Amino acid sequence: MCYAALVAADLRRLERELGARLDMAAFQRVYEARVGDPKAFKLPIAVDRQFLGMNDPAAAPIVAAIETYRQQRTTEWQTEIFEQRRRHADAQRKLAQKVTKAAQKDLQVSADKIEQRLKWLNDFRGAEPTEEDAVMYPMHYGPLIVEADGQRQIAPMRYHCRLPGHAPDMDKRLQGNYNARIDSLEDWWRPVFGKYHGLLVLDGFRENVKLHDMQGRELKEGERPENVVLQFNPQDATQMLVPCIWSRWQRGPEELYSMALITDEPPSEVAQAGHNRCPINLTREAALAWLAPRGRTAKDLFEILSQRHRPYYEHRIAEAA
Repeated sequence: MCYAALVAADLRRLERELGARLDMAAFQRVYEARVGDPKAFKLPIAVDRQFLGMNDPAAAPIVAAIETYRQQRTTEWQTEIFEQRRRHADAQRKLAQKVTKAAQKDLQVSADKIEQRLKWLNDFRGAEPTEEDAVMYPMHYGPLIVEADGQRQIAPMRYHCRLPGHAPDMDKRLQGNYNARIDSLEDWWRPVFGKYHGLLVLDGFRENVKLHDMQGRELKEGERPENVVLQFNPQDATQMLVPCIWSRWQRGPEELYSMALITDEPPSEVAQAGHNRCPINLTREAALAWLAPRGRTAKDLFEILSQRHRPYYEHRIAEAA
């Protein structure tokens, strides 16, 4: 699986290097939808910053939507900080009189929520960019490169693919649908394999692993498995060209564009770190060929998927979100 992806957020660079153009209308629809339901989904802050820095009239409605969204969330988080500070003070007073588990819990939870929301506000206020700004989690949106009528475009799609004909509740029932195993492309992903292909450009990826697996040991007697999040980055600092499949889902006026990246067996260094899958990383030539599946057989497409760039993937424990 790929628990989270570090997207290459420099959209203008993607345009130049991959001969694609930004689908401004599609980005505008997504950003305006986020204003309509601020808690429904997120986009990486690094992508927001790209549009905020553009001197392009076509980006103006997107900039307006981002600023409106930020004001919405700022008001919401400031209110929550006020409420949690009051909860924190109440817990301190109770603990001064008598120590109880309920008051201890209130003290810790309120402190955590205050810290988290202050961090979110700081991210909005033009703080120094951090690695976390570029992380795309499942159910978030990110920039996918697609090709239509010979023209490459960069469009926003949700990182969790809903296939045509599926009910929306399948998103919860099939929570791993942000990744597509290469050995399931002709089975589960048949409706979109060979038809709707995309390319996700990443600087790295994150995986959930068990601590004892990362340490290469068995669990001790009575020890419970402990989860850690590892971040993998190509040692040569090259960007990963990850093949994806995507889907256009529609029911009445409701429409959803969503994607899943394709994974395979991991290289030895990823396996030794405790994980059993890895996003495929194509050569540039193969990546561009993947975007144009029309007229190619399944054998042709699997041959394209076999043409991989093979950096060494360094890993470390990921920064806290």
